[in-house]
Amino acid sequence: MAKRKLSMSLIVLIVAATTLVSGTYAWFLVGGFAELFDLGFDVIEAGGGIEIQGTNGDAYRSNGGEKVSWGSYLDFDNFKPGTDILVKDTGKYAPVSSANGSSFKKVGLEGSYFKMLSGGAQPGVDYNDFVIKIRSDNDQTVNAKMKIVLSGDQDALDAARISVAYNGAAPTIYAANDTSCEAVTGDIPDSTVYDSNGDAIVSSGDTNYGYVSAQTITKLTQDGTNYQVEHDLPNVPANSSSADIAVRIWMEGNDSDCIGTKLPQKKLNVKITFGSAE
Repeated sequence: MAKRKLSMSLIVLIVAATTLVSGTYAWFLVGGFAELFDLGFDVIEAGGGIEIQGTNGDAYRSNGGEKVSWGSYLDFDNFKPGTDILVKDTGKYAPVSSANGSSFKKVGLEGSYFKMLSGGAQPGVDYNDFVIKIRSDNDQTVNAKMKIVLSGDQDALDAARISVAYNGAAPTIYAANDTSCEAVTGDIPDSTVYDSNGDAIVSSGDTNYGYVSAQTITKLTQDGTNYQVEHDLPNVPANSSSADIAVRIWMEGNDSDCIGTKLPQKKLNVKITFGSAE
């Protein structure tokens, strides 16, 4: 089928507003929890083109419209709170670490040694990990773009990460400022990694620091107080099929910016929009 030009057919807005509160340990926990007190979805339509679906297998035809299998508006109840989306009003981000944007570790500092935290990093509990299904609204494929905009308090932006994986591709990790950092990739045995330099992250100055690996980041472009990028979505399938967009949003605990003195009472807003690639 020939590709059809998509003329700004759909804009989906996802806003995650966070407030950070102090914890009791260093690094991930003294680094603070990010309390997600509101997660809203909004939509603007400017013509036909794309249909979307949340992880509950449904969507809304429009804002305030009928709930359908595929639509143009995603609200909170189109996802699975506590499984892939933090629970509205009570969910909290607990800073976690990921080098690849798909698998996550949750670590604490007990005394001067790092240790894995009980339960590990859990999607929908510690960080957002959700899928948006996307397809054309008819029998033709289209090329689209996914625009990501981060805003909020700079301290929170410095530690925030968002990864996007379209149609099974490897995730791309986006961040406001950093171009790379070392992320925790292995399970750290108790009393193994000593925080030799006292920076409360697993770094090259620590004894047995080899449980980290480079986190490759694509830096967002700054536009005033916002940071943004357009992620290509080629060959969005016709309506006989669909493609998955896996989105993960977290606070990178092994980033030196993720410390308790900088993060409490800070806000992070994430906006995701879809539009034409032509």
